Amino acid sequence: MGSELNKQKPIIKAVSVCVWRGDNVLLIKRASAVGHGYWSLPGGKIEPSESTIAAAHRELLEETGVTAQLSHAVGDFTIETADVIYVISCFTGAYVDGEAVARSDAAAALWTHWEAVHHFKLAPNISDAVKLARKLISV
Repeated sequence: MGSELNKQKPIIKAVSVCVWRGDNVLLIKRASAVGHGYWSLPGGKIEPSESTIAAAHRELLEETGVTAQLSHAVGDFTIETADVIYVISCFTGAYVDGEAVARSDAAAALWTHWEAVHHFKLAPNISDAVKLARKLISV
């Protein structure tokens, strides 16, 4: 009798950042293999021994040149691919400084009104994350 192996996919922990400048939210267009061509929130993998909030600040600056006061945790979102499971911790807060420019693995960066986000070809969970973040910062 053969036995089947129950292989669990590796879990990759990552962050995303929903930055606000008034009613506008910062989006990036992914240039890397993961999510290539989709619009998303700035973010990426958490480095070893890095806190989630430190990773959020680092990824935001690396991908866009923008800094923000990240005041709220929006929640965790999961994306499952054929090979891995991404668990993405999303943070939100107000724009502080910097010119939004595509850097690192971003092909483009732009500010758009939060209600127009659904017009973009979005990566999974982005619309939900923006809506939840909007409620948190409007309190």
